[in-house]
This record gives sequence, C-alpha cells and structure tokens, in this order.
Amino acid sequence: MYAELTILKIQPYSLKKAPTLMIPIRTIICLMIGVLACLTAHAQNVDSLSAYYQQKANRYLVKQTKVRNYFEIDWVGVHIYPNWKAKSLKKPEFSVHWNDLKNFNDLIKYADRNFQLEVYGNKGEKRFGPQLLQVVQILKQNHPQIPIVENKPMAGIKIAIDPGHIAGDWETAVAESRFVELYGVEKEVIRFFEGELTLSTSLVLRDSLERLGAEVMLTREKPNFSALDMSYEEWKQTELLDTLIRKGYGLERAESIVKYTSPAYMYRKYFLDSDLDARADKINYFKPNFTIVIHFNADANNENFLKPTKRNYSMVFVPGSYLAGEMSTKIERFDFLRTLLTDHLQESTKLSEYVMEAFVNELKVPAVRNYQAPAYLTRLSMKVQSGVYARNLRLNRLINTPVCYGESLLQDNLWEAKALKVNDLKNGKIAPRIIEVANAYLIGIKKYVERLKNK
Repeated sequence: MYAELTILKIQPYSLKKAPTLMIPIRTIICLMIGVLACLTAHAQNVDSLSAYYQQKANRYLVKQTKVRNYFEIDWVGVHIYPNWKAKSLKKPEFSVHWNDLKNFNDLIKYADRNFQLEVYGNKGEKRFGPQLLQVVQILKQNHPQIPIVENKPMAGIKIAIDPGHIAGDWETAVAESRFVELYGVEKEVIRFFEGELTLSTSLVLRDSLERLGAEVMLTREKPNFSALDMSYEEWKQTELLDTLIRKGYGLERAESIVKYTSPAYMYRKYFLDSDLDARADKINYFKPNFTIVIHFNADANNENFLKPTKRNYSMVFVPGSYLAGEMSTKIERFDFLRTLLTDHLQESTKLSEYVMEAFVNELKVPAVRNYQAPAYLTRLSMKVQSGVYARNLRLNRLINTPVCYGESLLQDNLWEAKALKVNDLKNGKIAPRIIEVANAYLIGIKKYVERLKNK
C-alpha cells in the first residue's frame, strides 16, 4: 500500500525541459532484486569455478609448491605468470577470464598448435577481442566432420596409437637403452627389445579397432623407423650435424660431438626430443578423440636387469605432476594452462581407469602397489587412483587430446620374459602374450567409447 502511494521522480540530465519520468518504488525494488539475484548467481558460479580448478590443480598438476609461483586462480579467472616476481606485482603474461573459458577451449579444440602459441604470446591478460573470436568461430565452422558410413560400434571415432621407442634391431635397442637381456633362465639367455613389442602390440590393436569401424593412426608403422620417418642411423647421417649447429655449436665442436659421443647419450640428448615432438605433431594434426601410448615396463628394483624378477605390476600415466623447473618456458606454461582448463585430464583418467581394469582382469597383472613403487612414482608422479598416475612426460604434455600412457607389465618378469621372447615381428610372428596385451587395450577402449557415445 505504501509503495503504491510513493512515487520517485527522476529528472533526465538535459538543459531543456523534459517530462518527468515516474517509476513506482515497487518496480525499482523488483529491478534491484533481479540485479542482486544475477550478481549473486554470478558470484556463486565464479566461486564454483575457482574451487573446481583449484581442486583440479591440486589433484593432478602441482607436484611441487613452487609451481604455484606461476599461476593464480581468482574471481576474475586463471592467470599465468612468467615468475614469482610478476605474480607479486599482479602482471600476468596471459589470463583466461571466466567468461572466456568456452572461447579458450574452442581455441584449443579447433586451432593448430602454432596459432594457439601465437595467441598465448600476444593476447596477454585482455579478454578475447572481436577479431580473435571471429577467427575461432571460422576455425570451428571449418572443422571437418567425420562421415559415419558404416554401422559399426566405433564408426566416427578417431584414435591415435603411439608405439613407444623405435628399435627394430639389437644395435638400435642398445642405443636407446630399451632391451631385455636376462641370464640364468633355464641355462639360456633371453634377448628382446621393447620397440618391437610396442609396434607389434600397436599393429594388432589397430587391426582390431579398424574392424570395429574406428579410424586409426600410428605414429610409426615400421621397425626401426621413428616418427620422423627415418631410422636413427639415417637421422645421424642426415640431421645430427645440422641439429647441433642449430643448438649453437660451432662446426668444429659439432663434428667432435658426432665423432666421440656414445650412441646412448647421443640418442637421449639429441634425437629423443625431436622424435617425441614429431609424434605429438602427427597426433595433434590427426585430431583424434583420444590417444593410446603403448610401452612395456621393467622392474626398477631389479639390479642391472641381468636376472629375471618375480615382481610384476602394471600402471598407466595421464598428464600432470609439474615440478618447479618445468614451468620455466612460455611453452611449458601454455601447456600447463591448456591441461588445467580443458577436460582432457578427466577424460584421460576415465580412459586410463578402463584400460587399467583390463590389465588387471585380462592380463592378470596387478596395479603397482605403494610398497613396490619405483622411485619415479614418488618423486615425479602424483597418484590419481589405483594404478593411475599423473606424470609430466614430454609426450603427455604435448598431446592435445585425452591420453592413456600404458605400462602393461614388467618385461623382465620371469614368466613374462619367456612369453615375450618368441615375438618376431620381422618374420611375421606375434607372441600370444602380445595379442593378449593388445586385447586388454581393446577392452578398455571399447568401454570408454561406449561411455563417449552415451554422454
């Protein structure tokens, strides 16, 4: 009653006489309540987002406290800093405002890596501007859709498979330090190498997935060939000297390194990162729904790896677990932000959970237990759940998709070594145990794809 009798007079700001605007107090109060409700809802949404990404960072990404010197999550959004001093001065090198979260995720989903890094280097802490939004929208509209022409359970699904390492002969296996040589097993020496096991597994898995309708890409398809589409020996002959010169070595010093450096050190120091970068480039260009990285493990507590171990366990890695020294470059900080703000971590965990279940149930290889854990699990990794660990492996960091980085068994286990030694890819012979490993991946993948299609 009181509100109906009371009238608020608002005079427009004008030099000329204008009609008085009459607005009932009831209307003003309703408008104010509406505005307050919107502000409250926005504040609650911001609080929820802040809490969610803080929790995600704690669970997956921050292995060492100093990593927090490089990022901040607040009511505005997520900010990345080049160092602790910039953070103390509130001068981020890049910010994603909460209202731009979807725009950032579209940038990651539809743009190539070079453009993503260009935006990261130039946008700074500003909001996404009209020109950038227009480019992202064009990229989104031009994103190719996969035609589903087959009535098969995995039709329309793209899967990248990365067969770890490259060795197709003993000499290359020794150079990359990924081989098994066990003595004292029934008076024989057992020899095989991981690069052949991973490629064999990948070829079997690809065949099974394609039969179900999936489109599959392998980062390498031939023994001894890297993702650079050449062997290690070819790379040394054609690329090594130029690689050293690009790194700043003079010609004389570069020639000396080529002549006197051991093959194993040369492989790790100068070849490995180039190969891993090429794998990531192939995967990101292919734009799969998810990526499977296939490795086989060895018992870190088996001294010298010359005798078989009785231990056997499996594990899977997803991205994350940053150390303080792994945020020093702009590219590393961009990858940290991308990993934090996309849903790749959650999807990687679910995919890896299904694959781990298959390792346990199908291969009868248990998840690694805390008392068995090798040092790299405690020093470099963060446990997410049974058998699943976040770890900032180079390939995990560079791949722009959900990823399952599998370590299905210990090669130097007595029983496993006997089963794996009969694998002979060169002569077309695949060990039954390799087929079982490929089938375990397949079972986990099928379960994950079913979940994807029901989301």
